[in-house]
Amino acid sequence: MRTDVLVYVAHLAFWLIFAAGDFRARRSFRKHPPAANALFSSAPPLTAPRGRTLILLHMAAFAAMYLGIERALFVGPLIHSSLLQRLLATMLISFGALLMYSARAVFASWRFRAQIEPGHRLATTGPFRFIRHPMYLGLDLLALGTAVWLPTTLVWLGALLMAIAGDLRARAEEPLLSRAFGDEYRAYRQRTWRFVPGIY
Repeated sequence: MRTDVLVYVAHLAFWLIFAAGDFRARRSFRKHPPAANALFSSAPPLTAPRGRTLILLHMAAFAAMYLGIERALFVGPLIHSSLLQRLLATMLISFGALLMYSARAVFASWRFRAQIEPGHRLATTGPFRFIRHPMYLGLDLLALGTAVWLPTTLVWLGALLMAIAGDLRARAEEPLLSRAFGDEYRAYRQRTWRFVPGIY
């Protein structure tokens, strides 16, 4: 068996770890449902502008990445990554998985599409203490690790699209959160970074 096929194992572990965080968050939400926020009690949910378009961009990134994996492993010239590449890629994907788990576990109000509705809580614990969008960073690390493992043009395109989609979604969501939570969010934004502490 080609060792590079293990990239699928790394991805499976990533998604299982995220699912564990999702399970923990849902169980916590059932035990301690949040009180409805008066701001949203009589209004329709707030949604980020161009939300569906940005989700489609993220989906295109995933499509490019997974198609790139398939083509690198089973179509065309064989890719032989070095042990160093595989180790570095595994570390990046693992860190991304831990970010996804820890962010989802404390973010009970998470929705696939950015939407604020009654009971939404501003997440400021776990990795949110330092960065505002750890889940998008986790996806970026998954894509980056994959590109390090299988450095083909298509996989790198997927990683680039993943980073662009995450950044655009983050930028679309922040004004929405500012509108919803006002000074609380603006103070939180002042003391945190969008993705990388001390850099961006």
